[in-house]
Amino acid sequence: MKGRKKSLIAVAAVAGLITAALGTGIASAGKPKANPLKGEGVNMKIIANIPWKSGSDMEFATIKGRDYAFAGSFASINDGGGLHVIDITDPEHVKEAAWLKCPVYQSDIQISADQKTVIMGVDSTGGPEACLAANRIGFMTVDITNPLKPKPVGMADIPRGSHNITAHPKLPLIYNSDSDVGNVRGEVQIWSIKNPAKPELVNTIMVPGHSTHDISFNTEGTRAVTAGVDDIEMLDTTDPENPTLASIMHCPGCSIIHDAKFTPDGKTVIVGDEGGGGSAYPCPGGALYFYDVVETPAAPVLALKGMYEPQEVALARDGQSGPQACTSHVFDISDDGTKVAISWYSAGSRYLDVSKYTGVTVGANSTPDAVKELGWFMPDGGVTWSSKFYKGPYIYSNDEQRGFDVFRITKP
Repeated sequence: MKGRKKSLIAVAAVAGLITAALGTGIASAGKPKANPLKGEGVNMKIIANIPWKSGSDMEFATIKGRDYAFAGSFASINDGGGLHVIDITDPEHVKEAAWLKCPVYQSDIQISADQKTVIMGVDSTGGPEACLAANRIGFMTVDITNPLKPKPVGMADIPRGSHNITAHPKLPLIYNSDSDVGNVRGEVQIWSIKNPAKPELVNTIMVPGHSTHDISFNTEGTRAVTAGVDDIEMLDTTDPENPTLASIMHCPGCSIIHDAKFTPDGKTVIVGDEGGGGSAYPCPGGALYFYDVVETPAAPVLALKGMYEPQEVALARDGQSGPQACTSHVFDISDDGTKVAISWYSAGSRYLDVSKYTGVTVGANSTPDAVKELGWFMPDGGVTWSSKFYKGPYIYSNDEQRGFDVFRITKP
């Protein structure tokens, strides 16, 4: 969650910087220096770092035969804020391909189904550096048809802001999660980006309890599951512009339901609990929960079948004098549904075998009775926000302190 509705970090007050913010050049006198490739871990090796501050979310796409990571930072431009385009075609030698100098908070990142548009969540009023999001909240659309020259093209104005956004896997639709806990009832706005330059609101649905913190679709886009802060909702999205509530349940022991994702086969939902909301919280923090999707005559429901939290995490490291943020955060599920890469803030990136809970057995890597931690890495000075897979034995991390880290899985 990390700081609802707080002001964007220091922004330039000089109007002339608005023009500079539109540039995509990657040289900057004030940009942080590369971080050392050091830390501690098991079965994971850090192999690259591209530095910036306040790293948040990231997504991936293959465009014209090359692989790219699109990574957000909500720092000032001097600290690397904006949208970074990283060429990861050769993961052993990644390089920054472009830098769109438009920092927004929290800079949640999504990519449209046609892979032509990046959507950036704007949760607090953008400052003069924020390009089309200056003095606005909602989400900004960025044209990436040429990933070497990302261009902001449109803005959806949403009074409650965009804490997270979710792109439909098949259609040019965006579901907005404002995570607003101040209103009596929550809402989900549904936007069309058929014309990315002019996002259009097509529907607003009300949900029980808080507004959703995040939403994920199944592969077909016919169902969605919400991380609703205090509950988990299953939505029937057969008609994605007019979804209906199929079922609702609570997560036992959850502090803040932060993430909820379908496995690729749609038979399991993995839920992450962000203990402490990203503030100081002792390890191991909030857990991961695993649910079966049970088909009933009335509606699909979720049945809890297990949980996981790491057992070996440092309580204080890198000179820390007490507990830091240490809890589950943004995670990713492998294409075969058997592995999870997850950020754990100060406890780094974790690499998990979840085949027992996802109903898949894969040779020696399967485990009969629990989630198995296959590897982990805590980089020096790192507070990792998001950890994700993309092709091959690699995990990519966007870190609040270090920027973009690449890890090679040394023991698959």
